[in-house]
Amino acid sequence: MVRGEKIGPAIIRWAERECSVRALVLIGSRVHPAGVRAADEFSDWDFQLITECPTLFETPGWTRALGIGEPLAYVARPGRLGSATKVSMVLREGEVDLVVLPHRRLRQARLLLQLGLVSRIPSLTQALGGLATVLRGGYRVVKGERVWGVFFRRVATEISPSRLSDTEVRRLAEGFVCDFVSTRQKIARKECLAAQRWLHHQLAEVNFQLFHELSQRRGAESLPDARRFEQLTSEWRDYEVSATPTRESLQAATEKSAATLRGLMQALVGDTWRWPDL
Repeated sequence: MVRGEKIGPAIIRWAERECSVRALVLIGSRVHPAGVRAADEFSDWDFQLITECPTLFETPGWTRALGIGEPLAYVARPGRLGSATKVSMVLREGEVDLVVLPHRRLRQARLLLQLGLVSRIPSLTQALGGLATVLRGGYRVVKGERVWGVFFRRVATEISPSRLSDTEVRRLAEGFVCDFVSTRQKIARKECLAAQRWLHHQLAEVNFQLFHELSQRRGAESLPDARRFEQLTSEWRDYEVSATPTRESLQAATEKSAATLRGLMQALVGDTWRWPDL
């Protein structure tokens, strides 16, 4: 048996008999039979879960009923979908990411969608846009299809996925310039570890976000968070950060990141944004 194959069925069986779980949706690589998005031997299990009892997932006690062993590590953290919580856990068999969606709020969102009022509530538009982005990557409702299937289909087909506007693109670029200057100052002070952290945490992150947006605008295959990046573009070396904590190495990597940013901005917004004279 392939590593981790027991986990998904165990969670599905548990959800089917757990009355506080109103819907369970499989997302991510496990719903793709082939292609760059398909699961491999390292893939985890990704679910979205609608529940009347979100607090149940604050601790790992519920996992005892799965019958696949205690988690080696377990954490519940704020996720991307507004009020949602993302649970991540490591089991001996594999890994799981579970987005916990409160039933009351999803029920309200479903009603507002039915009434055609989503566009009047910016926070809801943003939250459902994030959900649409996930669902358009592929999903399968494994519990709650009768009640929630139409809602998920409408979100996936009618709600615009989260995208960056030109204004947001330029805002990211302005932030990049500020962090670029800060990184150079850290290098000048010989704060090499701090500069290395900033290079990865700030500069590279902006470039990955902008690449993802550019790929979407061009209709090209793309995944967020630089996932499977090397498989998606032959230009991936333009985005890699290769720097040892020395001034010379960090300076070269920082300038390379800036050059990548300038190329992305030209492709995204043309001459409506220019790199400042520093």
